[in-house]
Amino acid sequence: MTIGRIHKIGQLLVCLVAVGVGGGALAAARPNVLIIVADDMGYSDWGGFGGEIRTPNLDALADQGRRFTQFYTAATCSPTRAMLLTGMDHHLVGLSTMEELLQPNQRGVPGYEGYLNRRAVTLSELLHDGGYTTLVSGKWHLGMGLEQDPSRFGFDRSFVMLRGAASHFGDQAPYAIDYAPIYRENGQPVQIPANFYSSDAYASKLIEWIEAKQDDAPLFAYLAFTAPHDPLHVPDEWLDKYAGRYDGGYDKLREQRLARARELGVVAQSVRASPRPPHVPAWDDLSQDEQRASARSMEIYAAMVENLDANVGRVLAAFKRKGIYDNTLIIFFSDNGANGITLQQNPLSAPGWVARNSDNRLQNLGKKGSRPSTGPGWAVASSSPFRLFKVFISEGGIRSPLIVAGPGVGKASPPDDAVLTVRDLMPTVLESAGLVAPGTYQGRAVLGVEGRSMWPLLKGEAPLVHPADESIGFELFGMRALRRGDWKITWISEPFAPPRWQLFNIADDPAETRDLAAEQPERLDTLRREWDRYAAQVGVVLPDNSFFKSGK
Repeated sequence: MTIGRIHKIGQLLVCLVAVGVGGGALAAARPNVLIIVADDMGYSDWGGFGGEIRTPNLDALADQGRRFTQFYTAATCSPTRAMLLTGMDHHLVGLSTMEELLQPNQRGVPGYEGYLNRRAVTLSELLHDGGYTTLVSGKWHLGMGLEQDPSRFGFDRSFVMLRGAASHFGDQAPYAIDYAPIYRENGQPVQIPANFYSSDAYASKLIEWIEAKQDDAPLFAYLAFTAPHDPLHVPDEWLDKYAGRYDGGYDKLREQRLARARELGVVAQSVRASPRPPHVPAWDDLSQDEQRASARSMEIYAAMVENLDANVGRVLAAFKRKGIYDNTLIIFFSDNGANGITLQQNPLSAPGWVARNSDNRLQNLGKKGSRPSTGPGWAVASSSPFRLFKVFISEGGIRSPLIVAGPGVGKASPPDDAVLTVRDLMPTVLESAGLVAPGTYQGRAVLGVEGRSMWPLLKGEAPLVHPADESIGFELFGMRALRRGDWKITWISEPFAPPRWQLFNIADDPAETRDLAAEQPERLDTLRREWDRYAAQVGVVLPDNSFFKSGK
């Protein structure tokens, strides 16, 4: 045995003792962990929840493990990713809101740094110190500085796009004004090749590292796709895989997906879709040219999702070739709901910038130089049957598909409707690894873990993770929500909702179609007070200004 190997084993023992793991855990074969995150993929896009898009690898993964229908994230990407890696509410760990959209009254406030702060220890740090080889490939969006690089948060190897969005090709085209892509590999700036395509490249990098791994240390791999976030791009050979599939429009697609979700048991037979929002025109009211361009954008989006699924399959195949698949805990989810805000409407873009700087001719959509988006109509269909989409704290913005499979996960054919949050993933993974979150880390006091381990549910030992009387709060861009048991209150900005709190019974009405605030004022007041307690606990600062009008 080499001196280096002896030293590594010594470090492992010290780390395990430091976080309270006994000798029995050392003897057990700790599982590898693979977390896969899609970017802006809608709740019903994949086959397992009613979608027509071909996702055979995700479907097979769900068949091996469990599907969860009430898994909550934040309404946008970086807050969700912060909660994934810390197990804490995003307001406490620096990403109270997206850095790009911080308002003047929020700057300088603790929790509003716009990057992952050091109040919490991350999952990657604890797994690294616990003897895991730690890898991340894909979107980071948790800070631009070198101090916020993945290499400073416990990742042994990293290949990341630092910003929230980018061209999926190697052309370095900016997503918006002054928003060019920035890539780093292992903490160093890197130029991507001309033949780059994001999903293929992120999967290939992870596969390269897995195949090169020589030791028997357990593996933590975080694969963070930037698909299917706009701009919608696919390699040429994928462009026409869904040609003509969406000519019927988004209104029909939404009803088709809802019918299929009922068949699969994802939602109850009694559930009806939330009405199409007033700002979304009926499909039949669009001109033929508008329909043609819109359907083409959705064709490309669907191809992006299928391509993502194919790359998931490539990575899973690499785990199998390495002989470690059967001992790998695999988690898949989307960081938020489908995106219904086009690039032309994006607050990062000035009026007319996309039109002036893009080749969005019909024949060029999906190719280099184009910047298409699906728009709100297709996002509503992707969120079927829920209300609205990404950015909003309605169910369509914060409810995500979740798949968990691997050793110890009890197989269950019907979808599971236990309420879960992205904060629960860190304690679940730590328990798998025989690790616990410490109160101090590297000489500083750190927050614990707010989430709850899912293992009692995954093993079939308990029906719930969160007790029915537990309050789960949300806030982003001044929009607010709180869920407690079957009940949820929301405050959504005008003109998307009335300028007041609304009350819904999510068990009976997950699409949030029947506001019960006037009928049950006492329940509404109780939940409002709960939200106030949540806001005080995590330090919410409502924005003075926003790209949405904030309710007061």
